[in-house]
Amino acid sequence: MKERPGAIALVLAFALLFCSAVAMVVPAFALAQEGTPEIRGVSPNPESTRTTWGGDTVLVNFRPNGATIDPDACELYINGERQEATAAVRAISQATATVIFTWPESLPGGEYDFRAVLATTEGVTVEREWSFDSEGQGSGRSLISFQVMQDWFWFIARGAIVTVELTVISIVFASILALFGALGRLSRKMSYRQAWAKYQSWGYLARMTLGRIPYWIATFYTSLFRGTPLLLQIIVIYTVTPQFIQYFGLPDKYNPPAFWSGVAALSLNYGAYLTEVFRAGIQAVPKGQSEAAWALGMNSWQTEKRIVLPQAFKIVIPAVGNDFIALIKDTSLVSVITVEELLRRSQLAGAATYNPLSTLLVAAAFYWALTIFFSFWQAKLERRMERDRARA
Repeated sequence: MKERPGAIALVLAFALLFCSAVAMVVPAFALAQEGTPEIRGVSPNPESTRTTWGGDTVLVNFRPNGATIDPDACELYINGERQEATAAVRAISQATATVIFTWPESLPGGEYDFRAVLATTEGVTVEREWSFDSEGQGSGRSLISFQVMQDWFWFIARGAIVTVELTVISIVFASILALFGALGRLSRKMSYRQAWAKYQSWGYLARMTLGRIPYWIATFYTSLFRGTPLLLQIIVIYTVTPQFIQYFGLPDKYNPPAFWSGVAALSLNYGAYLTEVFRAGIQAVPKGQSEAAWALGMNSWQTEKRIVLPQAFKIVIPAVGNDFIALIKDTSLVSVITVEELLRRSQLAGAATYNPLSTLLVAAAFYWALTIFFSFWQAKLERRMERDRARA
């Protein structure tokens, strides 16, 4: 009984992370419909403690919100004068991109007032004004910049919420798929030769064939998703699903967002692996438990629901916990379809600052911290289960 507050705390932590993620994702999705870009940050950054500046580059980070930036129409003003700067767009994604203004000669140290104007192909313009007191060029770009880590920490941290959301939702769906897959795999009771030797009835063989359909579906499912790479599954689901929707004449609004395409791929892949885990857990329950339930008058479904499955879940919880830890790291693969989880956000920050190592180290620290946190609770849960079995 002393362990229950810890379990309650874990549930509350999951609920808080999920609600925070939803609160972030929903407003972002709503903004994406407006078609007006949103400037999110600039460099040189007036809020940074760094006072050096190269003097030949200005970066403007923005959220496209469905708009397309026209680099030729973008403008940069320094101390009220328009600069003959070349604008280019980099790190384009569904959620974040950067306009880079460059010019050939570096400006010396001093106080500068900036005004950047971003223009879309539809003629919509947004601008940002800021000031920066430069002490001149720095001694050179370092391999690891703690200032970059500090400036982009919270931007990358918001990706950790998306990572946890991906992991929790995917493991729930994967467990559901695994349960049905395991029951399908266990639906095969005997071979055709054994059935003919026992019943010698073509009608029974026909009914047996129909009963084999769940087994064949579960076997095909586990073989397919365990036999192909997870990265391939993510890309196929994200790119092929819209083609199926178009083929059947459905409107484009039914195309799944990148986030849910990632959830589908992760759930299907881990569900295939957990299918064998659940099957082994169900088979590990002693047959005497089922026989005792039948003796009490329970039918097969009541026996599975009340006797076998509750005991099987206790057996498979450690394996599910291990897959949960592995899934936290495998969510990084959905970065290839522009889902802004930890890795994707660290890549965007690295592209914007030209210091990818610093931002990737921040992402690595978050992955490590999440792994330690959930491993702690997994070990705590396993110790609790061992004590319960000892009492039994």
